[in-house]
Amino acid sequence: MKLKELNLISFGKFQGKRIRFKEGLNIIYGENESGKTTIHNFIDGMFYGFLRPYVTRRYYREEYEKYRPWGRESYKGVLRFSKDGIDYRIERDFRKGEVRVYEDLTGKDITKNIDAGERVKVHLPGMYFFDFNTTVYNNTVSIKQLGNRIDSNLSAEVKDRLANISTSLDDDISVKDAISQLDKQLESIGTKNAYTKPYGKALRQLKGLMEERKEILQKREEYDRYIDESYILRERIEAKRSRIKKLEEDLKKVEILGAKQKYDEIMNIKKELKSIDGKIENLKVYSKLSFDDYSKGLKLDSDRGNLDREIADLSDRLKGIEYELAEIGIEKDAKVIDGIKVDKLYEDMDRYDEMDREKNELIMSSRKNRLEILNSRLLDMEGKLKRSKNQRLVSILLTVVLLVLGLLNPMIMFASPLSTGLAFYFNGLYRRNKEEMEGLREEITRNRLEEDEKSNKIQWINKQQDAIMKKYDCSSKTELNRLYEDIRLKFASRKDRESRRRRLKADKENLQIKLEVKRKQKQELIEEMDLLMKKNSSTTLDEFKKGLKKKNLYDSLLKDRNGKKEILDNLLGDTTLEELKNKAHQYDKAYIDGAEDMDKDLILADIKEEEEALSTLTNDLTRLEERIDGLDKAVGNLVNIEEEIYRLEQSIQYFVDRIESINIAKAAIEKISEAIHEQFAPDINKWVSKVIYRVTGGKYDRISISDDLDITIENPITGEMIDVDSLSGGTIDQLYFALRFSIINSIEESSLPLILDDCFIQYDNERLRNILKFLGEVCEDKQILLFTCHRREEEVLKELGLKYNLILI
Repeated sequence: MKLKELNLISFGKFQGKRIRFKEGLNIIYGENESGKTTIHNFIDGMFYGFLRPYVTRRYYREEYEKYRPWGRESYKGVLRFSKDGIDYRIERDFRKGEVRVYEDLTGKDITKNIDAGERVKVHLPGMYFFDFNTTVYNNTVSIKQLGNRIDSNLSAEVKDRLANISTSLDDDISVKDAISQLDKQLESIGTKNAYTKPYGKALRQLKGLMEERKEILQKREEYDRYIDESYILRERIEAKRSRIKKLEEDLKKVEILGAKQKYDEIMNIKKELKSIDGKIENLKVYSKLSFDDYSKGLKLDSDRGNLDREIADLSDRLKGIEYELAEIGIEKDAKVIDGIKVDKLYEDMDRYDEMDREKNELIMSSRKNRLEILNSRLLDMEGKLKRSKNQRLVSILLTVVLLVLGLLNPMIMFASPLSTGLAFYFNGLYRRNKEEMEGLREEITRNRLEEDEKSNKIQWINKQQDAIMKKYDCSSKTELNRLYEDIRLKFASRKDRESRRRRLKADKENLQIKLEVKRKQKQELIEEMDLLMKKNSSTTLDEFKKGLKKKNLYDSLLKDRNGKKEILDNLLGDTTLEELKNKAHQYDKAYIDGAEDMDKDLILADIKEEEEALSTLTNDLTRLEERIDGLDKAVGNLVNIEEEIYRLEQSIQYFVDRIESINIAKAAIEKISEAIHEQFAPDINKWVSKVIYRVTGGKYDRISISDDLDITIENPITGEMIDVDSLSGGTIDQLYFALRFSIINSIEESSLPLILDDCFIQYDNERLRNILKFLGEVCEDKQILLFTCHRREEEVLKELGLKYNLILI
């Protein structure tokens, strides 16, 4: 196998990092914290996903969280390699827990061919391509910094691989798997105390069935006693049923006799109903007469009498008013006195007084004084304006002169700002005075116009007042007032007579309206009475009264008829007349002999009492039969229980025999495994001795490896075997490196890569030279990836003249 390329898309500190390897020896150099271990672990993660071995659930090693990128969602990578002449590509998304494997050349997805494992059901490309789990991988192919000691689980894995090689050379056959399968079979059978497993469950079921069998035997006696009691109850029930049948026969006789009597009574009632129906038909014409209408007719007749009296009273009062109006007579035009129209005089006087008030207001609001004041202010303002104009002109001339002189003498220029300021001041003063004077002129013009309008208005008022006095031939306001008072007094006297005449006339009109209303009301009452009489088929109230008496008789007959029909319905009940007739026809004097002396209620009471007693006996029998049925099922189940007890005893014996067979098989396989170690131990010892001889420069050449892969070494001086822990750290590293290298060559025929992460930091220069020389020879058949943070490996390789591919991180 050859690793070709790593693509750390998003892994640890790397993002989009690509690293390409070559065949032979690859030196990956980087300073401390540059990411060498990250790259080393990336290879492990791509093949095995950082999953812990030997667990039944998906548990990750701490590296899974350690290399999760900070601040990035993505956590993935790609690894390309070749094996047996075929290029492959692994794509893994660590965050989603997804992995895909492709043939790189064709792009064929072969993920489904990858073993998903027995326990966690996750595709592990490492198991497929290396043919061993992560424990073997991290103890053989991959060696980390200060990690030369082997894992405790490696011994079992190596034994399993050696057993395959020594027996069938078929990797599908595994000693470990065989033992595991036998253990699974033992686990599936269980123990005596494992009640959820078949063996323990069968023992528990057998115990329960034995107890149940004992209880059933006790219940059989109770079952026989209940059967005897049920026979006695059935005899008593049969006697009760016979008694009830006899009572029901007596009840039938009484009911037939009652039906005969009831039928005869019904027929008599029907005959009476026929007679009543004839009388009702004759009186039906009076059925629609209304007592309310009769009461209403009486009220209408009374109201008509009252209206007649009111009409007579109104007529007398109307005649009296007409007599008074005739005495007053017809007055001439009340609004003209001495040839003067009163209304017009009143109107002219009001207008005269209004014009007087308006004229006084105009005189009081005269603005002549204001005009005099404004004219005086205008004269003053014209003087101010003239002075400010002269001052402005002088300041402007002064400023111009100073500017001209300043051109000749610069000292004079200092006075120019003062003159300029004065010029601006007087110019502003002139403009303010001019604006104020223009405002005064506008106000004077406005006041003059208002005064002219008032003068014209006063002249017009005087003309109007003169016209009014001339109209009434008066020379002064006093004479006009005297005329007004004289006409007013005369008009008041005439007005009183006119007022009385109008009042009498209004009273006459009101009486005429009331009289007309009363006459109309009387006519409406007459018409309403006619309709009422017509509705009740009468011409007078007396005739109406006689008809109501016949209606009372009609209603009484109806009530009597309804009462008899109710009696008839009660007699029939839910039975039709035809059914009652048929039952009455069953009447046989001989059959019902003695029924006259029987009481139906007593018979019904006896039947009820007997039925209740029967119900009690039946319930007792039912409960007894339920107990019998319950016991019957239990007693009847005795045969099934005994059969099940026999079956369980056979199953338990089978489990006992099976457990014994499995334990014998396990012992045999474990014995074979020990024999295999004895067979291969010399070869492994030979390989380790050969490698350690090379890497130690011939210092050590005899090594012994135990069944648990513990190392002992022969002291070259004394010849005694010493424990590896008594040696120096560098020597220990060399020994375990030799052991790992020997193991991988023993359990795997194909050439796998060797990945070393700063494994030689405890080596002195001589040891480093020996190990690199050895690796230089091995790398002709095996790809080696050596991660280091030191330059001495490169220097030694150059000194030895060995080829290598340098990769800088």
